[in-house]
Amino acid sequence: MSSQSEVIHCYEQLLPLAARMLILAKEKEWGALPELETRCSALIERLKVIEPLEKLDEQQRLYTYRLLGRLLADREAIMGIIGPQVAQLGATLESMQRSQGLNQAYRQ
Repeated sequence: MSSQSEVIHCYEQLLPLAARMLILAKEKEWGALPELETRCSALIERLKVIEPLEKLDEQQRLYTYRLLGRLLADREAIMGIIGPQVAQLGATLESMQRSQGLNQAYRQ
């Protein structure tokens, strides 16, 4: 869809970023995700500012909903992959903190 809408433009920019993040998550390329997440966050912050100010016609709204649906599907898939990794990292950090606490207690 060709449009002069900045809102739609932002959503269209988010799509390939989310798709790339999903590919990277599937490939367990964790190091590349933060940069893409930063770019996504900047676009989302921009949308928070411009979306309330811009009136979309019915066709544009429907198109935006389709884009949003694709973005949400990608986000859900990404979280399904990342969620267990984050939980494992949290458990590892908790274990390290307990170990460090025990080491400090026994040194005293």
